[in-house]
Amino acid sequence: MNVLFGSIFGISSGNAVLAAVIGAVLCLLMQLLARPLLFATLDPDAAAARGLPVRLIGFGFLALVGACTAEAAQAVGALLLLGLAAPAGAAVRLTTRPYRALGLSVVPAVADMWAGLALSYTVPNLAPSFAIRDSSFGAPRGVVER
Repeated sequence: MNVLFGSIFGISSGNAVLAAVIGAVLCLLMQLLARPLLFATLDPDAAAARGLPVRLIGFGFLALVGACTAEAAQAVGALLLLGLAAPAGAAVRLTTRPYRALGLSVVPAVADMWAGLALSYTVPNLAPSFAIRDSSFGAPRGVVER
């Protein structure tokens, strides 16, 4: 059950601190990799011609995503990790600029988190991660199905 839905309220303060430290390190590494990754993603041939190690950048990005997924899964679960693409997908439809889309995706993601937590508080049998994922897709389907 925790693998699918996670336990956002069940992690200890020590694990929360460790997750915050790992998250900060991953954010710093992602910031260092962002521009070369964007260049290698948009035009890999030009990036390779400019001397960027395109394959190595791709493997580095995959390692960062894997580390982020492994750390986040205990708190938010696999279901919510899949649902986190909704705010990013919405932001990409609003702008063609990659960094602006990144910034725009934060607002609905945080709003979805708070809406899902409020929904989970209102409906005690509803898992918080499931409620957060449902709020990111619009309607609270978990409540309707019960």
